[in-house]
Amino acid sequence: MNNRPDETRSPAADDPAADLCRRLGAVVESAGQVTVLRARGEIDAYTLPRWRSLLGSAVPASAVDGHLVVDLDEVTFLSVRAIMALADLAEQLDRRGIGMHLADGRTGASIARVVDLAGMSEWISIHRDLATALAATAGPRSDA
Repeated sequence: MNNRPDETRSPAADDPAADLCRRLGAVVESAGQVTVLRARGEIDAYTLPRWRSLLGSAVPASAVDGHLVVDLDEVTFLSVRAIMALADLAEQLDRRGIGMHLADGRTGASIARVVDLAGMSEWISIHRDLATALAATAGPRSDA
């Protein structure tokens, strides 16, 4: 019987919190009335609770009459439930006077389709890249 430790195992495999951080991370930056959350990694059933937590951590920095921009450019997988979490947050933010914008450079329109099918298009706008999403935050909100 071999009693040597399994050297092929990753230390993160023994630490679920470290594994979650490795699989899904984000950086939040604020400038004036705009907060940008830049996500990276996979957003699936396993990382969904962390996704919701990351989204929630960006909200307090978002000023009333401001904007939250979520950059999905470095997200390699985005589940429908993750999109629905974005749509739910967008609806909540709208009630507080905060606009939500998504930057998604994927060639497919799957996020836009799910948002549209869920009837959330009025609360969430989707842009082809971060620069376009940031440009949409200039000036007052159009629906305010």
